[in-house]
Amino acid sequence: MRSKKQTPRCIEPIHSDVARFSTVLDAYPAGFSGNLLNLLFLDDAMSISSPRDFLRNLDAPALVEERRQYVADSYAFWPFPTFSIKGRPEPWSLSQRLFERFDEATRVVPTQRDIGRIVESRVKRYGPDIVLLLIVDGLSYYDLPEDMDSEPCLVDGVSITEFGYRQVIGSPEISRRLFALGYRVQLGYTYFSPTPRTLADNILSTFSSSQVIKVKAFDEILEHVTAQRLARGYIQVSMPGLDQICHAHHDKPPRDHYIQEILRRFERLVDGLAKQKHRILACMTADHGILWREIIEDRAEIVGNLSPEDVHHPRYIIGHLLRDYGRCRTSFGQNYTLLRVPCLTRDLRSNEWGVHGGISAWESVVPLLIRVV
Repeated sequence: MRSKKQTPRCIEPIHSDVARFSTVLDAYPAGFSGNLLNLLFLDDAMSISSPRDFLRNLDAPALVEERRQYVADSYAFWPFPTFSIKGRPEPWSLSQRLFERFDEATRVVPTQRDIGRIVESRVKRYGPDIVLLLIVDGLSYYDLPEDMDSEPCLVDGVSITEFGYRQVIGSPEISRRLFALGYRVQLGYTYFSPTPRTLADNILSTFSSSQVIKVKAFDEILEHVTAQRLARGYIQVSMPGLDQICHAHHDKPPRDHYIQEILRRFERLVDGLAKQKHRILACMTADHGILWREIIEDRAEIVGNLSPEDVHHPRYIIGHLLRDYGRCRTSFGQNYTLLRVPCLTRDLRSNEWGVHGGISAWESVVPLLIRVV
């Protein structure tokens, strides 16, 4: 029997639907559908990792431990009602929640290292002829319109290019996963020469030299891809995003134009491949998001007591520092201290229109778009 004295455990009324869902969990283990980011506003509630095992134990003679639990994944045979919250949380409130419960967030929301598993499962489900993965350098989940059909994906660590790209590629790498499924023709497009021990070399390490194509412009990618006779192939594209306009741009950057161009390029690649009568599984994500100047400037808190070498990056510090404004993470053998928003290590430069590296809704959550054509 469940206790009747339990009360809703929603931290604060960020979203009335979240508060109602919290109350529902006092009565039964509900299903959840919608935006997983909303689950971060629940207290004392756990995701059921194996619904089949849960139901089997529920019918067993032994008593089941009393917990507030929910099923976040779609499960056709779940006998309890499902509660849906489709809207995405307000980013300032989400930023605070991410900082306070970052480890828990990595268990609730898919992270970049889950992308390989997600792609592999979709490939097994749909059996596409071509798999396309486009990785954008700098694009936040909150840069895109709320009504766009994209899923949130968490940057599980320092939100910078060197970490984010490696996490997306994963281990085992996505190309290896797909090769094992029979996708033997593989092409990797890059704007940078994959010289040894560089990031470009690292994310293309599973491609042979003949499979790597260096380009200067996006149209070269489109022209080359559409000229190929592909069957059971994997295409991986590293594409410039908003990162290049946020760090050193004189005058206000045309951000909306860049966002629309990113989406347009994704659609052009999908359309170009679909015209060849192929069934396409197309995915687009990013290495990290960006915290834009106009969001943080009026609320910025410059932290003190830092050595000169610690203020080079405005949103993170290399090395572990025990501070109430920082969270310590280790990424690929390097220690970092990630700052909560709106903390900065220094004032922003006049041509610095965006920053990243810390923990916030804008930096730490990237989009994952998946289309089957």
